[in-house]
Amino acid sequence: MNTTPIPFGPDFIKSIIPWMLQTIDEIIRNYYHIFWDIFMSFISKHWGWILITLTCLLILAIVIALIGRWGFLGSLLYNYLYFGFLFILGLIKGPEIFLSEYFEILCLLILYPICYLTVRYILDKYSLR
Repeated sequence: MNTTPIPFGPDFIKSIIPWMLQTIDEIIRNYYHIFWDIFMSFISKHWGWILITLTCLLILAIVIALIGRWGFLGSLLYNYLYFGFLFILGLIKGPEIFLSEYFEILCLLILYPICYLTVRYILDKYSLR
């Protein structure tokens, strides 16, 4: 009887799942870096147009709010605060921060309510709501 050894050894089955999970994690981290680099490249090339567009949207939202429809301004302010904070956080910590489970907790329990309450305070202060 000819016995051939198992090519990967007896621990292969036990080690394949952690290896696969680690490989998937590394691939996801690499993709986050690639997308972050593309995003930063786009922003650095077109930062002037981006600022002009965001400013024009804010002016348009203020004009619409003065007419009496404050929803666009509230939504725009909320998104400016939320995504502005995420952008600054990404600049400081890098794109790996978006993979963290603690980041999700931060967004759900802290960032959403703070942005919402800040916009509510701004709209109440200027009687636009």
